[in-house]
Amino acid sequence: IRDPKVHYDARKILFSYRKGGIAQFHLYEINVDGSGLKQLTDGIYDDLEATYMPDGGIAFVSGRVKRWVNCWLVQVAVLHRCDGDGKNIRQLSANIEQDNTPWVLPDGRILFTRWEYVDRNQVSFHHLWTCNPDGTNQTVYFGNMHRGSLFIDAKPIPGTNRVVLIDSPGHGRREHQGRLATVTDQFGPDDKSAMKHLGNLQCRDPYAVSKDCFIVASARSIKVVNAAGKAMDLHSSKI
Repeated sequence: IRDPKVHYDARKILFSYRKGGIAQFHLYEINVDGSGLKQLTDGIYDDLEATYMPDGGIAFVSGRVKRWVNCWLVQVAVLHRCDGDGKNIRQLSANIEQDNTPWVLPDGRILFTRWEYVDRNQVSFHHLWTCNPDGTNQTVYFGNMHRGSLFIDAKPIPGTNRVVLIDSPGHGRREHQGRLATVTDQFGPDDKSAMKHLGNLQCRDPYAVSKDCFIVASARSIKVVNAAGKAMDLHSSKI
């Protein structure tokens, strides 16, 4: 089970699930009290990293594009969307390589990570893009002119024009682990000074509660991090 997202009304959770003995991940939904589990998508392709859309639909990445990474034996998954019940699936992105971790910005655009691999270095451009909910106007949000690490799991920070993200070294580490950072596009997509790192903690799955409060997973703990990069444990497990 991976990629849980809580609905805007806080009554449902959307997630990806691969049953034992089955090769593919599909989208599922469940009530927050554990009742009403239902499968939304099926088939021979993976459906991952889903997020609720304000119009009642769902955006996610899927291998239904039927492509393979140019330099390795890995299936490509790009942006798709469907209705809230999993029906009417349609492709939003024509990327030849991976898209990842879509999330909705306050203005309704979808913010996501795009692996840009068109007449460029194979491993140096995994940065932030946006598009409209129907897939039109795909545009660089930040970072695509500079070689660097992978910017992923980006989400808006309430009350600001910035987003929080994970800056994962190189081609990206397992489970998107890296340094916590924030960035804004108000200076354009190429101004390196627009990105600020919040300490050196290795973490993943960031969520912005406010401009001075971020929740992250780190190793086997859940931590809260402030804008100065100071972290403290909320929960820790030895299992």
